[in-house]
Amino acid sequence: MGLPTIVVPQYTLTIPSTKKEVKYRPFLVKEEKILLLAMESEKPEEIIEATKTIINNCVYGDINVEEMPTFDVEYIFLQLRGKAKGEVLDLKYNCPKCKQEILVDINIDDIAIKRNEEHTKDVKITEELGVMMKYPNLSLQTKIAQEDEKPEVERLFETMIDCIDYIYDKETTYPSKDHTKEEMTIFLESLTDNQFQKISKFFETSPVLKHNIKLHCKNKGKVPKGEKKKECGYKEEISLEGLNSFFA
Repeated sequence: MGLPTIVVPQYTLTIPSTKKEVKYRPFLVKEEKILLLAMESEKPEEIIEATKTIINNCVYGDINVEEMPTFDVEYIFLQLRGKAKGEVLDLKYNCPKCKQEILVDINIDDIAIKRNEEHTKDVKITEELGVMMKYPNLSLQTKIAQEDEKPEVERLFETMIDCIDYIYDKETTYPSKDHTKEEMTIFLESLTDNQFQKISKFFETSPVLKHNIKLHCKNKGKVPKGEKKKECGYKEEISLEGLNSFFA
């Protein structure tokens, strides 16, 4: 006689970039094991692979995790974590004034993708020439993680090249997939600094998983005998960006 089947609840979330609704379940012990093994390895590529596996296991429907924008992946993973381990994150920070721990609780439902009104994927290089960008995804993250020995400038250029969907002018569209890495590098290197900064702005203003929190240290430190203990009182507002920030 077989063991009883445990019924796992289903939930619905909206993918930030596409506004598509998908059903999902919390990650289970088997997914927790996958994540812990990846984190123990301390290898970025293994953590990325574990994230991809967990989302593929837990989200129902036709999705391509590898090609999803990174901010979609981070948002989805946070929702899976919330339903599996509780919707309140308990974070700890060291007070720079009294050196004691500051405890902060964040409700996952309050964490959202922040968008910049100036952001656009259509970057106008000149009046007649433009570049259509696409967001970094897990495939690109894996590639970067495997090339961490390369100089930062070189990795920056490779990231930009991988995020160019196509270049266009008044008459023609030039898909990046139809051109070599060398050709794309020559194109980037031929830009003026002002034109290059326009492409950089795409990354600087891209949607991001972000949440602001206010730190207030209420710890009471040691004081000379006979004196009343006072609250440290240190205050600071900090911004958490990206998935790793929410597991401090």
